[in-house]
Amino acid sequence: MSKASQNKFGLRLAMVRHAKENGIRDACRHFQCSRNTVRTWLRRHDSGETSLADHSRRPRHSPARTAENIERKVIEARKKAPCFGAARLIDAFELPVGKGAAHRILRDAKLVRQRQRKHKRKADLRKIKAAHAPLTRLQMDTKYLNDIPNYYVPMIGLGLPRFHYTIRDESTGALWLYYASELSKTYATLAIKHLLEHFKARGIDCSKIQVRTDLGTEFDGDTVHYQPEGYHRSIESFGATHRFNPPARPNANADVESSHSTIELEFFDIERFSSPAQFMGAASTYQAYFNFARKNRSRSNKTPAQLLQDKAPSADPRALLLPPVFLDALLGQLLSGAPERLPANLLT
Repeated sequence: MSKASQNKFGLRLAMVRHAKENGIRDACRHFQCSRNTVRTWLRRHDSGETSLADHSRRPRHSPARTAENIERKVIEARKKAPCFGAARLIDAFELPVGKGAAHRILRDAKLVRQRQRKHKRKADLRKIKAAHAPLTRLQMDTKYLNDIPNYYVPMIGLGLPRFHYTIRDESTGALWLYYASELSKTYATLAIKHLLEHFKARGIDCSKIQVRTDLGTEFDGDTVHYQPEGYHRSIESFGATHRFNPPARPNANADVESSHSTIELEFFDIERFSSPAQFMGAASTYQAYFNFARKNRSRSNKTPAQLLQDKAPSADPRALLLPPVFLDALLGQLLSGAPERLPANLLT
């Protein structure tokens, strides 16, 4: 019972008691109301004090009420199209009912949904992603590094990488970082092949892995006929699958996108770089910290390594130990005739 209802109940009870002790006329003067009002609440009080609460003003008989068979049609239509409101349901299913009546039917059937708040949608999405097996759903994206003020000067002066290729596991939040001087399909393909080779060497079944990307050209987003050496076919060569995110759906890559913001704040804005080798060393330290020491509050306040241990105790934790790679160096070794299977750490 609301506070307003409690106040009304107390006022009516006091009026009834006053009328019984001092008469209806005196109660009218004291509470400044009509005799009919006092008589109404006296009559209702005789059937018990709970009757002094507000009564419904809904009529007992409604001759113009919508027929039950039409109400059923409205409810069935809503169940077929849960996203349609009253007006759209009427247009789409040609329902013989007005908008107000249709909305009332949906409200009485508890089929009117409240718009979900952003933080609630995020929490629900995290639960869905957390239910996935670790190291089976990977998100990949790229980031321009020339828009970071603290990094721009050393990037130009020392010839540091200009692009960031990031791969992140949806279930555990683990990161694998790759850097390059260019944004290209070649480098994106090298990065994902390098990681899948690492997984394969650690006994991970690549056929259960799905890689998700946006429609960027570096991910074969502009390709009509996939080539065997391209990004898409290279993933399939490991038995894994590649899936594009729906257009205009940035939230589909939310995990890897959010990691870019985190890395900028925790790495690029804090570290000071003196050479390419020192940069890669610092990046390697940060990635190890992120995967093994940094607790994620949105994932039960656990590290990716702890989540991997909890969800897949038999998985090799060294899958998270692959250090960052400078893709220019990797490409150089491939072009110089280095063996196909390269060591994980390509920078010496």
